[in-house]
Amino acid sequence: MGDRTPRHLLAPTVGAGVFMALYLLLRPYGDAGSTAEAAQAFGSTRWVVAHLCGALAIASIGRLGLRLADLYQSRPARLARWTGLAGAVLALPYYGAEAFGLHAIGSRALIEPAAFDLVDQVRNQPIALTMFALGLVFLAVAGVSCALAFSRAQPGGRGRAVWPLGVLIALLAPQFYLPPVGRVAYGALFLIAAAVLVVELARAERSATTRVPARVAG
Repeated sequence: MGDRTPRHLLAPTVGAGVFMALYLLLRPYGDAGSTAEAAQAFGSTRWVVAHLCGALAIASIGRLGLRLADLYQSRPARLARWTGLAGAVLALPYYGAEAFGLHAIGSRALIEPAAFDLVDQVRNQPIALTMFALGLVFLAVAGVSCALAFSRAQPGGRGRAVWPLGVLIALLAPQFYLPPVGRVAYGALFLIAAAVLVVELARAERSATTRVPARVAG
């Protein structure tokens, strides 16, 4: 599409970085503790807000793949489009269950502790887990594909700025197994990587807008 320039990648890049950082910073980590601590974490407003931010971060990654495919007509860009979209569609329902289902269970468990027994049924439901795992695999492929598509389209090695974010998107699944401090650090690194790419996108946009055909003398 001729009217597309690198600035069209700015919004999904900023969204992915900011929302991922907010998700992992705001998220209560009491679910790793006792039943009472987990119920308080699930029942807090921060739990819902944080997981909504996580869902928006995933949606932004999918949107980044779509925008890349609009901007660059290459095989990695097309792969980023479809894997980013598939990853978001498959992963987001699980985030909905985490955000709202576990919040309802946690709120109830603060009054009636037996309600906490439902947590395992929500988190380990086979179809939901399978969809979530497949979604994370597709998002990992999308991260690498986005990095390949952008880096190959930039002259003089300038596209290397996309790789930190691409790698961190690919590492979305392993970060779930980190301790709380590791997950917060991952969110901070994700935001920094997005900021690095935003700077490069601004430079690429300036280069694209200054490339004007020379006028023929009349």
